[in-house]
Order: sequence, then structure tokens, then C-alpha cells
Amino acid sequence: MSRIKLSKLLKEQQQGAVDYAYFLEQSNGLLTAVEDFEKEIVTALEAAGEETGDPQYQQLQNQVARYLQGAEKQIAAMGKMLDRKQNLASRDTFSADIGDL
Repeated sequence: MSRIKLSKLLKEQQQGAVDYAYFLEQSNGLLTAVEDFEKEIVTALEAAGEETGDPQYQQLQNQVARYLQGAEKQIAAMGKMLDRKQNLASRDTFSADIGDL
């Protein structure tokens, strides 16, 4: 392993490397929260629609579902990116460990 990579790794460790596992866990929690929120708001809109007979509540349900599905896709993509970065970081750390042998 080159001294530059090792130096960069040591510098990152001293500055506090990114805890990708923590942020992956948080993004999974965020996905769960979005799903729970979607269920809650759709249930409320369905109840209001049934109570009033107003078709606007169905339109609102559809809009909310579209917006939240878009948010879920973005959060999932962010989670995949963090996972890739975590894998790269652990591979670099593994390379540093082997280089030290």
C-alpha cells in the first residue's frame, strides 16, 4: 500500500471518519417513518372521503402517495450510495491492514 493512501487513511481516522453504518441505519429508519406517515395520512384521507363523499380526498391520497413514493426512492438511493461508500471505506481499511503486515 502506498504511503499516500496510508497517510490519507490515518488523517481521516484522526479527523473522525464517517460512520456509514450509523447513517445507513438512520436512512432505514427514515424509510420506515415515511411508510408509517403514508399509512397514517392515507387512512385519515380515506376516512374523510368516506365521511364527506368528496372525491377530492381520493385525489389527495393519490398525490400524497406519488410524493411519498418519490421520497422513498430518493432515500433508498441515498442508502445504496452510503452502502457503496461504506464498502469502499472498509475495503480501503482492509488494504491498509494488509499493507501493514
